[in-house]
Amino acid sequence: MKLDRRILPSLALLLAAMAWGSTVVVAKGAYDHTSPINLTILRLLLTAVCLLIPFFPHLRMKRKTLLHGVILGLVFNFGLAIQLIGLETTAPSLSGFITASYVVFTAIITTAILRQRTGSKTWVAVLLTIVGIVILSLGHGGGGGFNFGAVLTLIGAVAFAVHIVLLGRWVTPETVQSLTLAQALTGGAGSALLIPFVDFQLPTSWHVGLPVLYLGIFCGAVTLFLQSWAQSYVPATTSAVVMCSEPVWAAAIAIAAGLELLTWHVAVGGTLVVAALLLIAWPSPKRRRPEDIVAELRQEFRGQ
Repeated sequence: MKLDRRILPSLALLLAAMAWGSTVVVAKGAYDHTSPINLTILRLLLTAVCLLIPFFPHLRMKRKTLLHGVILGLVFNFGLAIQLIGLETTAPSLSGFITASYVVFTAIITTAILRQRTGSKTWVAVLLTIVGIVILSLGHGGGGGFNFGAVLTLIGAVAFAVHIVLLGRWVTPETVQSLTLAQALTGGAGSALLIPFVDFQLPTSWHVGLPVLYLGIFCGAVTLFLQSWAQSYVPATTSAVVMCSEPVWAAAIAIAAGLELLTWHVAVGGTLVVAALLLIAWPSPKRRRPEDIVAELRQEFRGQ
């Protein structure tokens, strides 16, 4: 059980990061056939439907849980929407690298605003991540550079950091399903309200249909639940560092698809981000307090 509580949540977050890393590549390709707003609305609507079906019994929830879920949904879906809009004028991997800066904002919010103590190992991992992202970004001066789309992506990263911190404070193993459902329904409802004001179109070809299915089901419903479940066991800053492997996956997928070349920036920067991931996810030996040792000795003495 101890192994599961340490390893499985980290693996769940890693899977979510892999999915989100693929998001920027898949969405970028879909922009040849649909607009960012249209793709975002379709994705959020599908995510809401997919989570409503299995979690329908959790639709009745406490008012406090519902309020938390709505707030989380607004913050997360705002970050998602603004990231996808910024992606229209930003290179896929660069978008992933900028988005990964939420690990920095998460550590700042947790330490400065929430007054929570962050361990030295986490700060080392954050530093490695920053250096890795900077090196990765240096190799992506093309694709518009740090333009307006990149600024929007950075704002999205701040929103993701706020979401990670709030989710870490509010989610528990008992409220995972309810909070996940509330977040998804908030995104779906917000998207539905936008339909009359935009040029909304249903998919008419697989060039749009397949990306919508992938983004809405796997990168939406599945990863939203995985993140909520994992963060009921893993601290916010730790979660951010694990998920910041997203740009590495984005670069790897872009290279595999032939969209970008493998450069030393990707190799070195990606290695540093992976090193940060391993550092933060690797279990630390549990320190035994003197009173714990005394208690164990007493227990052994009584058993003799």
